[in-house]
Amino acid sequence: MKIALIIPSFYPAIIYGGPVFTSLHTAEELAKLDIEIRVSTTNANMTSRLDVPVNVWTKQANNFFIKYYNETIINRFSLALFLALWKDIKCADVIHIQGLFSTPVPIALIYAKFFKKRVLLTPHGTLGQWSLASGSRFKSLWLKWLIEPFNSTILWHATAEMEKMGILSVFPDANVQVIPNGINLHEYERLNTLSPDAFIQKFANGTILADKIIVSMGRLQKVKGFDILLDSFARILEYYPNAKLFIAGADEGEEKNLFKQIDALGLKNKAFLIGSISGQDKIGFLANADLFVLSSHNENFGIVYAESLAAGTPIVASKNTPWTGVEEANCGKWVNNGIDETADAIIEMLKTDREIMRINSRQYVKKYDWKNIAVQFEELFERMLDE
Repeated sequence: MKIALIIPSFYPAIIYGGPVFTSLHTAEELAKLDIEIRVSTTNANMTSRLDVPVNVWTKQANNFFIKYYNETIINRFSLALFLALWKDIKCADVIHIQGLFSTPVPIALIYAKFFKKRVLLTPHGTLGQWSLASGSRFKSLWLKWLIEPFNSTILWHATAEMEKMGILSVFPDANVQVIPNGINLHEYERLNTLSPDAFIQKFANGTILADKIIVSMGRLQKVKGFDILLDSFARILEYYPNAKLFIAGADEGEEKNLFKQIDALGLKNKAFLIGSISGQDKIGFLANADLFVLSSHNENFGIVYAESLAAGTPIVASKNTPWTGVEEANCGKWVNNGIDETADAIIEMLKTDREIMRINSRQYVKKYDWKNIAVQFEELFERMLDE
């Protein structure tokens, strides 16, 4: 089986966040199942271009190839992709398009229809209410003229029931299949244990007293709700005056506002913005905290919640995310995205037995191992070819 994966940006363009990693891991695991994966993408890297070979197939592993088309206008348009993508689609059995509001998507849909190829479309949460409200006029026109004409030929992929409902709210007759995102659990098998003092020294370069450590992670943008988290954290200091909050993530326009909020709330030396972290630093950051909290306004899946659970750290997630199951599994809270609700959930979780939470968290997240997710995709692709 040959799968053409069409995506506007791909690893190592990690600046684009979660979708880059999920698409990479999906491709890696499918290739291990003897499925040929050919990724057609661009060399876009936010404000620059990746230093990678362009317009040629590069072998990453057995059954796994990538072709980076040169981005003519960064984050806007690739003439090379427009002119040559049809060849990549013609040779594939199934076309898996990822993303929605980018030029490779309608281009791929046109070529796939011409060659009568089966199409799976993963919108990565872009049909959520928060996402659509941002630039809604442009997005509504894009959906009407560039996506809706192909809807009858698309099998939509959602990562949770909540995202499925979002897709159906825009395209009521859409055919939607739910397969969650995944996580490489083996990366979390060996954890570096840090004392609170060592954690503070590593991530704050200081020796500040801390009895409870709360962490959060995500690109610093309004949709992540870090302002709600900061207000909530200020309230829990009445109960845990020596608690500390660490927020990791690259700035995407919100850092300045968050620093102002920290000053206004009197949280200097209590709340820290530590920038982007990755690899073992990220795993250690999550594993050695008492609690992970992200008050996001919109997440189709939210891979960082799964990463925290894999590291053995319970979570507080907003009801704008699909993580309702953590309450039944006793490894987190799923609450309305308000200051009081978030603060109350944090206080409740900090009272729980940390070791029990560690066991429950790691047990719950096992179903999201990428190996299991890849098998679900394999079965879906086979059904698509049989229809």
